[in-house]
Amino acid sequence: MTKPKISVIVPVYNVEPYLPKCVDCISKQSLHNFELILVDDGSKDGSGALCDAYAEHDSRICVIHQPNGGVSKARNRGLDEAKGDFIVFADADDLVRPQYLSDLMQAQQACSDEMGRTMILSDYQPFSETGPEKRDFPAPFVMDFRSGVGLNAENFRELIFRFRLFPPYCKLYRRDVIQEHQIRFREGMRSAEDFDFNTRYLAAVDCLVYIDSVQYDYRVGYKQYVPSNHGVLGDSEIKSAHIMAHGITDLAARMGILDEVQPEIERWAANKHYFNRLRMLFMKSDNVGYGERKQLYRALTADPVYYSAAKRGAEQLGKTVTRTIAKQCDSFICWFLFYKFHGNQTDKR
Repeated sequence: MTKPKISVIVPVYNVEPYLPKCVDCISKQSLHNFELILVDDGSKDGSGALCDAYAEHDSRICVIHQPNGGVSKARNRGLDEAKGDFIVFADADDLVRPQYLSDLMQAQQACSDEMGRTMILSDYQPFSETGPEKRDFPAPFVMDFRSGVGLNAENFRELIFRFRLFPPYCKLYRRDVIQEHQIRFREGMRSAEDFDFNTRYLAAVDCLVYIDSVQYDYRVGYKQYVPSNHGVLGDSEIKSAHIMAHGITDLAARMGILDEVQPEIERWAANKHYFNRLRMLFMKSDNVGYGERKQLYRALTADPVYYSAAKRGAEQLGKTVTRTIAKQCDSFICWFLFYKFHGNQTDKR
């Protein structure tokens, strides 16, 4: 096999019902010069055997079997083994359309030398068993961090608040940039590890190009997130909240629009803290006691970028009990008592 232009990395873990369609649609890409790296992360079903069967019939498919270590470790192993000039990710329960790779590659080839190192983004269509879900798609845009072209609030919102920068799929990464800056997924993180990877990659390039290509179908509802600490907020969720706050703030500052979008960042932080992380912290579990929850609360609120933004953003919350507590009695004991007597079903955003 000649040197592949693109390495497609797919982490595989207990996805036997979905894996055949995923591999089939990747194999039928209109761009043929790629390798498909299937990283079997200790699957307990027949996923590993399926991977091997596909590799026997397609020389472009490479299979790696490893003990279960999580999706970040699986993706990192794929990066270690990749040979392509460019990297693309896909999830094993999702589907890709025939032009997925070629559209990304054509956008890369259209970039001039003056644009420097680039990050190419396409888009995805969420779907469930009942069909496609509603999603709006913006016009193509370019963000040049050297000239300032496209560094505006609306493009920032598309990347952050409409989640186009978060997932690892629908991106074309230069492998030389990943290697030079030693960018890897943080192992042990169970959420936002992809956003963290993407923001560190974006910090290492000169230009971001978004194309209006929708060639990726994202399966909604299959990936059910369970907090890492016996179903309760743990170190992983605390770290991810802090990393997201820093990544979002740093990108806005690099774009020169921090003052303009600061209220929106604060509203995001307030929703993340008061309606998401605190609810995780006070989920019912006999395995996590009062003292541990108190320590976790202190760790969660210890990061000034995250917590100060959340507190300022509380002013923008709807008229709820949550906003009242956040403004008047924002402390562990108040939240402990609130969730003890009202549970996790009280407030809506």
